[in-house]
Amino acid sequence: MKLRLALVLLCATVAPVMAQSGPNESMQRQACMGDAVRLCGAYIPDRGRIRDCMAAQVEQLSPSCRAVFDASVQAERSPSSRR
Repeated sequence: MKLRLALVLLCATVAPVMAQSGPNESMQRQACMGDAVRLCGAYIPDRGRIRDCMAAQVEQLSPSCRAVFDASVQAERSPSSRR
C-alpha cells in the first residue's frame, strides 16, 4: 500500500517538475519513474527536492531519463518558454 501511494505521489510530482514546455508528462513519467524512485525516493512528494536531487545526480540517470531531463532543462531555459 505504501509503495502504491509513493508511486502515485511520484507520478504527480515528477512530471510537472521536469518540464514547462519540453517533453510531455507521459514521456517524462515513462523515462524517469524508476530513476526518481531509485535515486530520489526519499524526497517524495517534494517537487523541488526531487528536481534538485535528480539534477545533482544527472550522471546516474538512465539514458532515456537523462535525455528527457536535459530537454526539460533546455525548454525551461528557452526564451520562448518564458512568454
